[in-house]
Amino acid sequence: MNYLIILWIVLACLVAYFIGALPFSVWIGNLATGKDLRDYNIGNPGGFNAMITYGAKVGLTITFLDIFKGTITIALIDQIFSLAYFTEGGTTNLWHSIACILGPAFCILGHNYTIWLKFQGGRGLGVLMGTLLYVNPLVFMTFMFMISIQTQALKLPSRLSNIIAGLFVIPAAFFIPLSPPWTGIAGLWIAGGAGYAYMIQGFLTLLMWAAILHKHWSGIVHAFTGKEWSFSALEGQKITDDFDTKKEAAEKE
Repeated sequence: MNYLIILWIVLACLVAYFIGALPFSVWIGNLATGKDLRDYNIGNPGGFNAMITYGAKVGLTITFLDIFKGTITIALIDQIFSLAYFTEGGTTNLWHSIACILGPAFCILGHNYTIWLKFQGGRGLGVLMGTLLYVNPLVFMTFMFMISIQTQALKLPSRLSNIIAGLFVIPAAFFIPLSPPWTGIAGLWIAGGAGYAYMIQGFLTLLMWAAILHKHWSGIVHAFTGKEWSFSALEGQKITDDFDTKKEAAEKE
């Protein structure tokens, strides 16, 4: 066993965590507006709350940076672990597969539990989106389509929609074939007699979904008690009167 390569994987996970831990929503929001995002609306220091609190210009910038954290993390891991140094004989790059599966989840954990905000943070959705966009744009589109259907047509709360969308996109990630020109992740570990199951992108998506689950789980409880925050493109945000949406509510979650 090559312990030096294992050390490289540990280092990759640590770097992924610290990339995810960059709290752009708080830093840029304070710099641009003088407001701390955690004191407004749902109190969540994430990209979507940034758009509601700061407006489209600042909010979209923060959202883009959160998405970019996921994209740059998986891109760096993919390119670095594709080097010949990490290939141990044959064509199968085991270390590349392990790093690609673990890295994005650690990036989400950094975003959700950032050391710069006393291990508070967002909910990791932007990082997940950025990763899927790099690995397989069709899986990304499937995820966004499922969220849109649930939040806009079915009027389900946002966190509940994210969880349900994940349940659909995980099997999709195993079976939707696409190798964009910038990566070959989908084709590196294929299972099944006819080569129809794309294991890296499947397990990568599963682990990312597991990483965001804790920050979304309370949304199920709130949805059934009528206390969940929701958003509609046509009707705007909705928060029930008995749902405490300020900073103290975010800390409870």
